[in-house]
Amino acid sequence: MRSWFTGYGAQGSSWFTGYGAQGSSWLLNYDAAGARGYLNGRTLSVTDTDANLRYDTGLSPYLDDELLAVYSAADAVWTGAVSPG
Repeated sequence: MRSWFTGYGAQGSSWFTGYGAQGSSWLLNYDAAGARGYLNGRTLSVTDTDANLRYDTGLSPYLDDELLAVYSAADAVWTGAVSPG
């Protein structure tokens, strides 16, 4: 069963929406030969949308260039040590 996943502005298909799917990476432009792709989401939740008692949809925020810019800007600002010592 190939399931569809949707996120905030993203959608695609995945074979993995069952138990243990939370935290799974969503890769854009995946290259199997080099085993590389661009991370554009992480599964935060799964649900059964057609009431057949099987998970068929995963949900994720959409990670894009705008989020990369936020993290890059934050990376450039030293805020101090996380823990004392």
